[in-house]
Amino acid sequence: MHRPAHPGRAGRVARSQGGQTLAFALAFLLTGCVAVYVVFHAFQGTTAKIKLQNTADAAAYSAAVLQARDYNFAAYTNRAMVANQVTVAQAVSLRSWIDDLDNTYTRDWSDLDALINQYADHPEQWNSPKRAGKQQIRPVREAFDALMPTLVTGVDKIIHALSLAQANYHAATFLAVPETADLVARENQGDTHVTGGYFSSARNAAQLAEWQQYTITLDPQQGGIDVRDRFAEVTTDGKTLDGFIKDRTAPRSMPPGYQQIDDSANRACGWSSTASRIVTHTSHKGGTQLRMNLKGWAAIDATTASSRIECVYFGYPRNVSFDMTTGRGGAANGELLRVSGVDSYMVMPVPLPANWKGYGGYYNFSDHRSGVPGRNVLGGIADQFQAGPGKSLDAVHGGLQPYMEVRGSAGSRPGRDLPPNRAPRITIEVERSAASLVKTPGLNGGGRMRVEDRSAGGVMRSLASANAYFLRPDEPGLVGKAAGMLVTPAGWRRDDAKIEYPNLFSPYWQATLAPTSDAERQAAIAAQAGGAQDDGKRR
Repeated sequence: MHRPAHPGRAGRVARSQGGQTLAFALAFLLTGCVAVYVVFHAFQGTTAKIKLQNTADAAAYSAAVLQARDYNFAAYTNRAMVANQVTVAQAVSLRSWIDDLDNTYTRDWSDLDALINQYADHPEQWNSPKRAGKQQIRPVREAFDALMPTLVTGVDKIIHALSLAQANYHAATFLAVPETADLVARENQGDTHVTGGYFSSARNAAQLAEWQQYTITLDPQQGGIDVRDRFAEVTTDGKTLDGFIKDRTAPRSMPPGYQQIDDSANRACGWSSTASRIVTHTSHKGGTQLRMNLKGWAAIDATTASSRIECVYFGYPRNVSFDMTTGRGGAANGELLRVSGVDSYMVMPVPLPANWKGYGGYYNFSDHRSGVPGRNVLGGIADQFQAGPGKSLDAVHGGLQPYMEVRGSAGSRPGRDLPPNRAPRITIEVERSAASLVKTPGLNGGGRMRVEDRSAGGVMRSLASANAYFLRPDEPGLVGKAAGMLVTPAGWRRDDAKIEYPNLFSPYWQATLAPTSDAERQAAIAAQAGGAQDDGKRR
């Protein structure tokens, strides 16, 4: 027979074991809470740092986008100014050409007309086309006289406005970067903003100076340094100006049959001649040049009549030949010089050969036979050169206007440094109050468990850098190859095998993030630490 266990003893053992388990459970729970608490705060801090860096990257990238847009805007306006300069050159050329044509048909060339009437057997072959040409050209001349000054003045004003817009946009970009970066920072994270005064502080002074010096504004008419002639070179390039502007040399400056005659001359040669002939035809020369002082375009046109009388007597020919000017004209825009009371094409009031030379190697107004400016010039061209163009079509805004370019962009020339393909970096510093990290103040704890804010200056800060860079798109046939990799200048090679260096004539500027220098990080740490010490003194 078994005795039952004592009920009191079993109860005491169970209660004793339960108390020990509760103690372990409470200790584990406390440790777990502390761990969760620490992890929670660490997670908050890490997340905040990641968000802050992303916000700084976004702010810096937006600043680089503004920088790239500034350079692309300069490229587009430079191209627009070149195109409008060509329009002015075309208008000046047409005005000069029409002036010569009108002069050829409406002027009384009594000596030439008398010669043809005297020697040609059928002078109406000359006189009828001349009368018809006079009737047709006169209204055209009147229309051009009314239209061209307005057209040239209007286009010159557009060029001037583009030049001013380029300068104003560039200046506005410097002012817009801090505000835009701050706006982007706030849009990305409402409690974050660009560090007050950072952009214009001494820490950023060297970077701002480098950015401002990366480009240069040049006034072609005032001379200058570096790439003063870059705009003129592009404007007068053979691929920019068409053939009509550069060289208007032609057998005639009018439709076939006008001012031409090929007739017998029996009346002149007499009964004893076995053959007779009178030949008269006109030839035209003309050209337009950008004057060497870059203050405007000048155009000259002239028409020359060449006549030859042939009489054959008993098998022996007798010829008489002569040339004479039958028409000339001229036009110009921009500032002109007054020489002996006449508006002159000359760049100096001295009749030197240099006065005949235009920018880009154009000289003698298309008459290049001698290869020397001012030598062996046709009589009509020389006469018009001395007579001047008359009133300038626009004396106020004519000529090449100020423009922006990358400093040293004409790097292919000997003795000039190549410009870097990347524009100077723009570094942005953003900050966030450390107090904004804790969204629930009660979670800071209390007593010995309270979490104190130990951030320097009571803020978290982050730096990011970005910049614009120049990159030509892959040319046809180079897709997937090394073109445009920016490792070497050969990476910028075009399909014509020429290298295009960074410039403000091609709108190939883009934005990218860039490494932040160690010096900038150290300066940021020192500035924040100094702020923390100041805050401690105030407290």
